[in-house]
Amino acid sequence: MHSRTPSARRFTYLSLCAGAGLAGLLAVSAGGCGGGGDRSNPPLPQVVIDALAEYVDVGQRFVLDASRSTDPNGEGDDLQFQWRIIQGGDDTEFDDHCRDDFDVICETNNDPCSNDATRVCNDDDDCTIPGDCVGGVCADDPEDECARDTDCTDFGICQINSGDSSPDCATGICGVGEGDEGEKVTFVADVPGPFTVRVTAIGDRSNGTGTIVLNTFPSLYVVGSIFAFGGTEGALIGELEDAEEFAAEAIKGVSNPEDGSIVVIDEDLGVLRVFDLETGEIRGAFGETDTFVEDPAALTFRQTNGRLYVAESDGDTRIFDGSTGLLISDFGNVGDSPDAMVFSPVSGDLLVVNGQPGSGVRVFGNGGNAKGVLGDTDTAVSQPVDLDFLGDPPTDLLIADAAGDVIRCDVDGTDCDSFGDVGAMLAPGSPSAIAANPAFAFTNNDVMIADPEGERVIACNSDGTSCGTFGETDEIDSEYRDIFFAPPVLPTTTTTNSTTTTTLED
Repeated sequence: MHSRTPSARRFTYLSLCAGAGLAGLLAVSAGGCGGGGDRSNPPLPQVVIDALAEYVDVGQRFVLDASRSTDPNGEGDDLQFQWRIIQGGDDTEFDDHCRDDFDVICETNNDPCSNDATRVCNDDDDCTIPGDCVGGVCADDPEDECARDTDCTDFGICQINSGDSSPDCATGICGVGEGDEGEKVTFVADVPGPFTVRVTAIGDRSNGTGTIVLNTFPSLYVVGSIFAFGGTEGALIGELEDAEEFAAEAIKGVSNPEDGSIVVIDEDLGVLRVFDLETGEIRGAFGETDTFVEDPAALTFRQTNGRLYVAESDGDTRIFDGSTGLLISDFGNVGDSPDAMVFSPVSGDLLVVNGQPGSGVRVFGNGGNAKGVLGDTDTAVSQPVDLDFLGDPPTDLLIADAAGDVIRCDVDGTDCDSFGDVGAMLAPGSPSAIAANPAFAFTNNDVMIADPEGERVIACNSDGTSCGTFGETDEIDSEYRDIFFAPPVLPTTTTTNSTTTTTLED
């Protein structure tokens, strides 16, 4: 059994240099660590960062806690903290919280204006009091000359955090602009990770810093156009920024293991388009595929070397470098009208399905030599249209059967049977695609099944006994032609030792 819930992780950092108070953030000793003469470095605060979870879906919150940090020079409760996102995110900011209730995220206070205490404001614009210029003088002060109304306008200042209540907080006020301070912080992973976060613990005589690298689960992408969903819970992230314009006719998609970028087949133009994983913006065609491929029908990356294999509708297949997109060589012919293909992580062979009755899963070795049908798949599957392996190491081969079922086999294609109860949920014409979740160890949504007849994606546990609509996947306008995860594997989370600025004492 897999552990399904990521537990809090503890990270302890020993700083490398010492600083003196808040000034240590602003002045760096030219001598680095250590001192000379009568000067010495005080010991550093020991920075400890607890993360509530190792990963979150894109769109969910990270929760970080440095309250277990200690100060050898004074009371740990007196430590002050300053948090920064130093890498990752899309102008990502820390959440503001109610001062009396950290669990409540807030935005505004009932703050007064500097020019009128009876006016409640959220920003300076709320404190602007228009004036009138009449006959060259201000209407409210005839002794002041004016050329326009704005000469008479009173531009007050919103006195942030000076009020005594917030409409967002049950009691007290919201710490507007204080989200990057305090022992605990939260922020939304607004784009795929990684996020590198640094906290500086400001003590009585020295400052210490700690750094943590956080990451997000692979997201699920639905082709037609390209919509992204949280990979474990299925919350709708949205349509890729340029997908409506450049991927409206997309039929298949994969994620490049080199950088997580999204590669789709545009059926209308017969080209492979590349989209940035983080921004969703189009990068253009994939390398030389627009020159050497005319009618792409199926594609897959070989995980062991990152190369892209593209099969045309007549079965001719070519190999491209995953980093440069340059043509490497021809692979051979995998048969007419290929629907999907994937490399076996067990044998290393290329497995291909074409949706034809009785065709099964076709096997091709190095150099494209045909090896026949995989196991019993030609009799066990009626119309195979997609396939994927489940588990790490893989324990099952799952095959999407367009006749209205999902078939599970051993990795060699033998001992095949229906996958749990999912067949009862599917009508002929579904499923169109299948994808195993790279984050299976953290969720019960282990297998995703594209259900165009039901206009949704179905998620099942690893044995297919518990299945249902995955999150908000039934809330989009899509033909559900294909599904895939990006990045294609669960990213790693890493930590680093800390550094600190230094000011030496006399």
